[in-house]
Amino acid sequence: MKKRRFLFPFLALLLFAADSLAQSALFAKRANLADFDGKTVKVVIDNHSFFNLSLENAMKENWKLCPVEFCSQEQFEELKCDTSYYFMIRTAGVFKKENEPSMEFLSLLKGGPEAEEGIDAMYDILTLPLNSIDDDGSSIIPYLGAYVNIIQTHISRLQKRKFASFMGISWYSNRLSEINGMKLLVNENDLSALLTGGQAEEILCGAGEVADEDAVCDALERAAARTLVSLCVAPKPGQRGSYCYKMLISTDTNELFYYRKQKVTGKAPKGFLKAELEKIAVYLK
Repeated sequence: MKKRRFLFPFLALLLFAADSLAQSALFAKRANLADFDGKTVKVVIDNHSFFNLSLENAMKENWKLCPVEFCSQEQFEELKCDTSYYFMIRTAGVFKKENEPSMEFLSLLKGGPEAEEGIDAMYDILTLPLNSIDDDGSSIIPYLGAYVNIIQTHISRLQKRKFASFMGISWYSNRLSEINGMKLLVNENDLSALLTGGQAEEILCGAGEVADEDAVCDALERAAARTLVSLCVAPKPGQRGSYCYKMLISTDTNELFYYRKQKVTGKAPKGFLKAELEKIAVYLK
């Protein structure tokens, strides 16, 4: 699918390509973020919703790389061509066979003259899935601090010019070899409808457990040592041609160790599948 983005009032509409490698590689060649520390990140806050207040707090508490400021959508329109700024903005996505947006994302974009051509021309440093388009964002709030740190870590990798980081978020699908000896908490809500909690725990065989949302949020809040938590972000049920996004995030270092984009079908419903957990379990032990 060809990438296109459109900007509407108070919302950036982002159509994601299946192949993010090309864009990430292009960015890496033309701007390696070596001067990022001297820039300012503008976080686009449209209103005082609980999500936006939580994002603002997450940035204030976790962002360390450069100065951070907050702006409105109107200010973003005025400043988006200024190379002094990077912009963290909430975006929405449409995929093939979809007639309207089904998902929202959090994107870090580089300001510059390219933005005059539209938001789709701006360099996308990293984009992470947030929630279904009809969600108020409350489900992702416990993960916002981790998201901020994942983005910072990715920037640091780009600054060091590590080749793997040029692959964009797809690189994080290949980090399972680093999770040996860690404990996994799988949110019961993240399991596929084809898999029960008991079956999942049998597959994990002591290296992990199925937990409720409170237990997962508690592990994130107290930064539990050597612990991974699951996250599955998906559109509303029945959305034709849509995708879900599955991740494993460490609660102590807030690193992204696993990322998979999966097309949602009847045979492969949203959530972690049996074969997927079997693969993850091998690396945990």
